[in-house]
Amino acid sequence: MKLQKMTLTLALMGIGVFSFAQETSASKWGFGFQLSEWGNDFGVGGHVTSPFLFDVFAIDLGYQQKFNSDYLLPEHAWDPYGIIDIGVRSKAGQITPWFHMYGFGRMGILAVTPDSWDASTISGSGGFGFEFNTHNSGFSPVSYYIELGGRGGFDTGLNGEPSTAGGFQVSTGFRMYF
Repeated sequence: MKLQKMTLTLALMGIGVFSFAQETSASKWGFGFQLSEWGNDFGVGGHVTSPFLFDVFAIDLGYQQKFNSDYLLPEHAWDPYGIIDIGVRSKAGQITPWFHMYGFGRMGILAVTPDSWDASTISGSGGFGFEFNTHNSGFSPVSYYIELGGRGGFDTGLNGEPSTAGGFQVSTGFRMYF
């Protein structure tokens, strides 16, 4: 409960910072959708990206609906679970006006689990991504991205499965900027 209050407090503080950043930065808010595979578990999700603060980093807040792909325990295959992610993203290099690389680090909170799981609640992830900013070129308000990285898993307490959603992660999706 204490962790949830701390997370809520940080999110509310972030909203205040975001509103200041929007007035002083040319960056815009981004809203997006993604498909992902984290540790062999398929998922779909949505996210909100803040304007870049001080032209250095942005805050990401997202939700992933994942589906357990456990082939060792078939009775738990395709168990749905949800993860809330909050983290930072920083540009690593602007290759062209419409293409940049970035690095990210995020904290994940296991928010929704099946009743049969005895799950730990916190994990982390990090990696890099490539964003194709078609909105900067004037072609469309949509940017497409690919992210690669690693994720610490969640201990579900199921025999035979050391962690859920842990290992290599790959995500692809789009963001619309307003």
